[in-house]
Amino acid sequence: MKIVLNSIKVIGLILLSLVCNIIPMYLLQYQNKLSLPAKWGLGLVYIVLIILVIYFLWQAHKKHDSAEVATQKMTAKDIGIALLFFLVARVVAITGTLINQILSGQSTTTNDAALQSLTAFFKNGFFLYTLLYVILVGIVGPIIEEMAYRAFPNHLWFKNSHKVLAGIITTLLFAFPHATTLFEFVLYACIGAILYLAYARRGNIKDSMLVHILNNLPTALYFLFIALK
Repeated sequence: MKIVLNSIKVIGLILLSLVCNIIPMYLLQYQNKLSLPAKWGLGLVYIVLIILVIYFLWQAHKKHDSAEVATQKMTAKDIGIALLFFLVARVVAITGTLINQILSGQSTTTNDAALQSLTAFFKNGFFLYTLLYVILVGIVGPIIEEMAYRAFPNHLWFKNSHKVLAGIITTLLFAFPHATTLFEFVLYACIGAILYLAYARRGNIKDSMLVHILNNLPTALYFLFIALK
């Protein structure tokens, strides 16, 4: 019974992360149908929502951390290792994108293409929504996804043990909503595996959050450049 309840919690957290990701996308697409007060109101409501979601998820996550993990600091060595994980993830992503182009003729994955397509709404748009979208891609999305796809499944299903099985399951969970083809699934599973290894190294979700942010940051900065151009 407990495993069923914990599974419902994990599914709920994944759905929550998807909702948090989708809201700025809808705000961008429907911004021209909103009055200025409505734009500000919905934007501020989303900001409050994200702050509350991250705060309560983090508080719940800390209850599962061991005393050793809770006292860990992010040192220069840890940042350096995170950079190495990031570089490996970039090599995998670039190689995978090139193979995907050969196999499908598409220059990018469906997920990345969908993200980039929303930049069309930047021009003459409500800048707060553009900024929220950029921050979502670069920072907010990675933070919430790391808790939803890695930390809590690890806590609730594996009790911070069975690391190999936990890595496989959480990697598959991460890949599933990001992919639309078998090859994309394999590609995102590889990236998810790298993120899991970053997390499993010390059992500290901050490590995989940092790698995930570094991985998404170039795209976010590119989107910001488009918005400011």
